[in-house]
Amino acid sequence: MQETSKNNYVSNSFWMLLEKSARIISGILVGILVVRYLGDAQYGILTYGLGIIAILTIFSTLGLDSLVVRELLTRPNNTNKILGTAFGLRLAGSIMVVIGSCAYSLLRDPISTTYIVFLLSLSIVFQSLSVIDFYFQSRVKGKLSAINQVITLFASALVKLFLIYTKAPLEWFATMAALEAGISALNQFIFYKKEGQQISSWQFNFTEAKYLLVLAIPIILSSFIQLLYQNVDTILIARFLRDMGLVGQYGAGVRISQAAYFIPVAVCAAVFPGIINNRENKTLQIQRLTQLYSLMIWGAICIIVGGTLLGDSVISFLYGAKFPGAPQIFKIHIWVSLPVFWGTAWGMWMLAIQKQKYVVWMQIINAVLILSCEFILIPKLGISGAAYSLVIGSYIALVFMIIAYKPKEGLKIFWQALNPKNIIEVIRYSKA
Repeated sequence: MQETSKNNYVSNSFWMLLEKSARIISGILVGILVVRYLGDAQYGILTYGLGIIAILTIFSTLGLDSLVVRELLTRPNNTNKILGTAFGLRLAGSIMVVIGSCAYSLLRDPISTTYIVFLLSLSIVFQSLSVIDFYFQSRVKGKLSAINQVITLFASALVKLFLIYTKAPLEWFATMAALEAGISALNQFIFYKKEGQQISSWQFNFTEAKYLLVLAIPIILSSFIQLLYQNVDTILIARFLRDMGLVGQYGAGVRISQAAYFIPVAVCAAVFPGIINNRENKTLQIQRLTQLYSLMIWGAICIIVGGTLLGDSVISFLYGAKFPGAPQIFKIHIWVSLPVFWGTAWGMWMLAIQKQKYVVWMQIINAVLILSCEFILIPKLGISGAAYSLVIGSYIALVFMIIAYKPKEGLKIFWQALNPKNIIEVIRYSKA
């Protein structure tokens, strides 16, 4: 598939952005109602539980997402073996996540908190079937994944509104994560079957499992480190400040800041098959990569400027007086958008050219910096210290990403990506 299929990638981008837009709209409109209903203390428990699970999630995903898509693209004749093996690995890993997250909480927290962690962790088991989505990505059929997620989000939103209306306890809201994952898995199964495919044709192969795991080791290591420093902040706030209310305040601000992260994930997942398939034309491949980076940079800048100027009024309006600390956290944390946007594209590019070791080193440097800052700043500055720590570490990591692999080429691409004319070229490309 070469340049002639560009409209397929544009269409795929549209559908994936539609799904992510529905996700963020649901997250903002319904999610904020949930946060306001629960209050900072109960929402803090949810945030804390999700933080524990998120750190361990890599042992269920195993870094297979982009790797499996790449293998499906390069080895289409082995589709059933690749999908079956990836599913088996993820299912086994998800059970480990449930056991590990509950064990950690049981050692440190009240039994009521551990129960919430258990309910939240059940969603990871259902997510094992998301390997079907890798098949859709490799076939540039983002439309099917988008429809699935829109259905899931709509059903979930209705249930959450019902729970708020009936004044349901915290346990029911924790169960919603598993319900969402279950609905999504069911929809994926239905769409996969309608495509003429059968899960019964999947084959788990130990040789394939070894092959995938060997390739994924750098990704697993780097992803674990990334998940650690991205989610340990809520755990450290709970440990240092001993106040779930403050965890809730922090989580409320970060929740809105992270809302825009769907943009780089959706765009990169949609267009990267096209970039990979242009590997025979190196000049065109670098051109498309530079255009993608430009979208990442200017998209992030717009979000940062808008969030900084409107953060106080918007966050105060959304959460009300119950979350006075959320606006300040949001305005600090929103600055992480640029490194996140760039890093999403850069990480996929490193995977595509099999230079995962640079991603590992970037994550290690980032983790050391952020964790060091958090241990110093959280006791001194409270929840703001956690947000400042993430900003400091992320921008140093951004510099590393630009210059780590082929510094001259990296700086050249970064400089060219700063030119907003690249976005105009993308628009022309999509209309051609």
